[in-house]
Amino acid sequence: MVWETPYLSYAVRELPKGCQLCVRGEKLVLFTTGKCPRDCFYCPLSPWRREDVVYANERPVKSVDDVIEEAMIQEAKGAGVTGGDPLARLDRTVQYIRALKEAFGEDFHVHLYTTGALATKKNLEKLYDAGLDEIRFHPDLFNPNSKLFKVEIENIKNAFDFDWDVGGEIPSVPGQFERMKWYAEFLDSLGAKFLNVNELEFSETNLRNLLDRGYRPISDESSAIKGSLELGLKLLEWGEENTSLSYHLCTAKLKDAVQLRNRLRRMARNVAKPYMEITEDGTLRFGIAEYDDLDELYEFLVSEAEVPEEWLHINREKGRIEMPEEVALELAEAVEGDVRFFIVEEYPTFDRIEVERIPLP
Repeated sequence: MVWETPYLSYAVRELPKGCQLCVRGEKLVLFTTGKCPRDCFYCPLSPWRREDVVYANERPVKSVDDVIEEAMIQEAKGAGVTGGDPLARLDRTVQYIRALKEAFGEDFHVHLYTTGALATKKNLEKLYDAGLDEIRFHPDLFNPNSKLFKVEIENIKNAFDFDWDVGGEIPSVPGQFERMKWYAEFLDSLGAKFLNVNELEFSETNLRNLLDRGYRPISDESSAIKGSLELGLKLLEWGEENTSLSYHLCTAKLKDAVQLRNRLRRMARNVAKPYMEITEDGTLRFGIAEYDDLDELYEFLVSEAEVPEEWLHINREKGRIEMPEEVALELAEAVEGDVRFFIVEEYPTFDRIEVERIPLP
């Protein structure tokens, strides 16, 4: 039976352990490299992520300490290791998995996505010894005549020599039902636990490729591909009848409206300053004042406007003074001159993306 989860997704049987934590915002997203042996036409990675870079969530990583700190801010209970293909930089990936396990214990659940192209028995043994709990294979399913596909399929078999959860993860590509069925049967025959299916989405980088192949968005407001969700549901219904796998259809709405929001809420608790309000969506809301001379403005607000110092914070990097929303509202009415007041809303992430800015009169 296909059932709708509380997270705007669909499932057959139970969700993989990695997904259970992810939908609740409890998984650190550890991107260990943008390098990949493949070039899929639907790859959504941005140009700068296709380089040999490392990120923990939105934080650029220079050392293991950055990864540990980001996991602590998120109060993460696990990590999803992704790329590119993390096996393209295997030693680095192994180092981070081992460090996370040492820092947070064996119960810190780590799953990893790979094409399978580099999943030799020797490489998989290194991942297993580092503490990897779950591995998800995404072979070149929609290009079955490639030499790489044949290597990937053979390498997937190596994963069953180890005591971890093995599954697949593929996009739901309209017109590819038979290939998706074939992969589900292949995994089931090996004794895999699950197959994750992702609703296909447009991104800045795959837009042209998808449009050229005739794919269209479901609406002007959505990045989801028309027919992808329906195909995913069809596969789940077929899979429930014909295989013993668990299935999870991860929707575009889950990623945007549930998983991200839950992660932001967890992070906001640990990064919010006393003058910031945490919104229902997990963003930070507060007032700011902008002026050419921040020190002069700060002195004026404390001495002349009699604003308590603990309510004010000079953010030199962004060229502003931050304060509670109520204080900004009052000052905007009382202070004359070239001082500009705003109410802003930001993500509590490392890059602090601003999602709203309201000018005050």
